[in-house]
Amino acid sequence: MIHRADILSGVLLLIELIFFAGCTKEIPLYCNESDLKECRVAVVLPLSDGLGNNWKQCLEICSNNLAEAFCHTGLGVRLVYEWYEEMSPDLKQTAATLASRSDIKAVIGGLYSDNALILAEALSTKDKPLFTLATTDQLIRGYSSWGNLWAMTETDITQCEVMLSKVMQYGAKSVALLVNGESAYGNTYVDWFPFQAQELGVRNAGVFSCTDNTEEQTRAALATDADYILCALSNIETLGKVLRTYNSTPHTAKLLMSDVAYISDALTKLGNLVEGVEGICYGADPSTGFEVIYGTIVGRSPMLDESQVYDAAMLIGYASMLQMVNRGMSFKKAMRQLVSGREDVDSFWGADGMLRVTQSLASGGHPDINGASGSLEFDEKVYTNVLGTYYMNYVVYEQQYLALGYCSTKGDRRAGPTLAEWNWNKSKMQDIEEGGDVKYPPLDERWALLIATSTGWDNYRHQVDVLNIYQQLKAAGYDDDHIVLIMEDDLAHNASNPEKGVLYSRMDGVNVYKDVHVDYHISDMQATDLRDILTGHKTQRLQHVIGSDADDNVFVFWSGHGAPGMLNFGHSVITKNRIEDCLSAIEAEGNYRQGIWFVESCYSGSVAKAADNHKHLIVFTAAGEDETSKGDEYNPNWKVWMSNRFSATLQDCMKNEPDMPLRDLYYRLFQSTVGSHVHVYGINGYGSLYTHTLNEIL
Repeated sequence: MIHRADILSGVLLLIELIFFAGCTKEIPLYCNESDLKECRVAVVLPLSDGLGNNWKQCLEICSNNLAEAFCHTGLGVRLVYEWYEEMSPDLKQTAATLASRSDIKAVIGGLYSDNALILAEALSTKDKPLFTLATTDQLIRGYSSWGNLWAMTETDITQCEVMLSKVMQYGAKSVALLVNGESAYGNTYVDWFPFQAQELGVRNAGVFSCTDNTEEQTRAALATDADYILCALSNIETLGKVLRTYNSTPHTAKLLMSDVAYISDALTKLGNLVEGVEGICYGADPSTGFEVIYGTIVGRSPMLDESQVYDAAMLIGYASMLQMVNRGMSFKKAMRQLVSGREDVDSFWGADGMLRVTQSLASGGHPDINGASGSLEFDEKVYTNVLGTYYMNYVVYEQQYLALGYCSTKGDRRAGPTLAEWNWNKSKMQDIEEGGDVKYPPLDERWALLIATSTGWDNYRHQVDVLNIYQQLKAAGYDDDHIVLIMEDDLAHNASNPEKGVLYSRMDGVNVYKDVHVDYHISDMQATDLRDILTGHKTQRLQHVIGSDADDNVFVFWSGHGAPGMLNFGHSVITKNRIEDCLSAIEAEGNYRQGIWFVESCYSGSVAKAADNHKHLIVFTAAGEDETSKGDEYNPNWKVWMSNRFSATLQDCMKNEPDMPLRDLYYRLFQSTVGSHVHVYGINGYGSLYTHTLNEIL
């Protein structure tokens, strides 16, 4: 239902706007709009099918309100917009051109995540601010470090959580995901849906990618026992295919859409096909009255993202004014000061509220900024992502969008909080048992197998994480005779490497490529080689193997890509059955005392669970059976992920707390690894994780 309080607040704000509009006439004008300094802003958004006119109406209102406030304050800028088609095939060239133009103050754009990533990559190298509407977490994780990205909504991590919370309120016990998995937008849902489903206690009925064969994947999702199917689709054409298949296929599941069904084109292009469709999308804080007042001014309701576009332009105007107040202040610093203000000046997105803000800024104040979308409070660490987004639960009724209610991660009297407010905390931790009283002989030697299974510059983090572990083992006393190192070794002198012969696992780290001895290139390996190396069977191809006996510990660190039920191994794959066979052979030959493995890959739990059937072996995985693993530190200059969070945490623990019990290591890895659940396999046959420590590796 539509909340009466939301309508009432909008009406009251409309009255307030009219009242203050009258009052501002009594405040003297210090200048005319033509006297204001020009501030040029590039707008890169979809412009076809009438969308361009909608954006222009929105930004014209913002510019007029800003100009009125600035003229009454006597200090400010006049926003001038240049318009560019986001869907142009020449977007990369447009982005490069805008990045190099000194007369462009900032860029507003990137409605679609893939396009926003193109803009961010080009603009980051030129220190050009980007105010984006895109919601993929890749933007935040990838470009927050350079300080000029301003995401006007929370990411799809939050929206996925809100959608799961909504279907749980409807009583859903089992939920599937239908998604364009190859898009940056869809990737966020693929990465986070399994993790959040486990956190919230709803069963994951499967993830189905409709990038190709949309009808087939939709039928497959409907064939599950899912009570609801969350649909995170990237375009209206795919939405149409999904709805047609849904209507023609017997099923019991219900659909819940994300943003794509709330775009005005959905009504005009799909007509009655979208009638009754329900979804969740972000929008304006209902208490700001933006939807009511905006509709009164332009004669239509604002479409998706118009409140965020309005706020982006407003912030650019305020920050530009702040630069004029503080000569020599950079735009970046002005923005950070602006969004950090907490002084109550009754700010508002209309001209009267803007006047109060500009008067405060002119006198050296630090006003708390509120916009059409709500409170414009950004994270205090990297100032990249707005912290509070309002999500509307909508339904299409008689070819109109009807608001059923609102929710927000902040929560207030008009909007209920989400079921599990997102703060990176996780609750679904394994119960670590004692593991039994397992007796081991005295420890003699330690051996290590280090494997990076990917190749190429784009997969930089896998080999570099392995090299970091390699250097730690060497520092702990291992010699190369006791380390088998498998990696492609194609990074140090790669054409993309700006520092030839040097590799870092962190931007402020040391060279981990120093004095490295590589035994095998992963591209030369076969799946059967893993068993031979671990069981110590030399062949003509494999001269360096693990030469352990029953008194030795064997440490394995594995980093690369994975898929459900398998791990990549160069040109081959290692399945759960092959791991099972390998472990059985090791156990039969009795040539190790303890085995301690760490596997960093997506879906690593789906293979590592084979360890539960064996003794004297424990395996830590970065992700569960249906979860992806995440990169950690992104280098925007090198355009690579430097490490994985699971690997980086393990490295820190090895370096700083070698006496840490394995139980505490699990807790540390679990708490630090974002977006997946660290798992431990083989506990019952290994012994107590409370008494065994990291030093058994070192």
